[in-house]
Amino acid sequence: MRKILIAVCAVTLLSAAGVTGASAQSMTGHDMKGMDMSKSDMNGHAQMGRDALKMDEMRMSKAMMAAKASDFDVLWARKMIAHHQGAIDMSQSLLKHGGDADAKRLAQMTIDENTKAKADLEAFIRKHGG
Repeated sequence: MRKILIAVCAVTLLSAAGVTGASAQSMTGHDMKGMDMSKSDMNGHAQMGRDALKMDEMRMSKAMMAAKASDFDVLWARKMIAHHQGAIDMSQSLLKHGGDADAKRLAQMTIDENTKAKADLEAFIRKHGG
């Protein structure tokens, strides 16, 4: 899974830099045959957005699973902070890669709401000695 993620990141970064074909293979050490390195069209931009969203989701899941606390209430709050940060990150990816004005409005609303919820949870943890 890690090799796949690294390859996806490499393709995305190389595409953004305009690197193609044999040049990409020599830079990454991976055969890039069959991988679309032209991300200039809307479909390519959408794929970059999907890749970013997947990375946001994996980072959120990892943070939620890594949360630790001896007190159940504090543990819940820590996992929820990771959940809200994931929502913020995914919404920022939509703002960067999305094209629909309504979706962008909803993403910004999601960022605002989850930023406040995250701050409330952080205050809860401070108050409860976490």
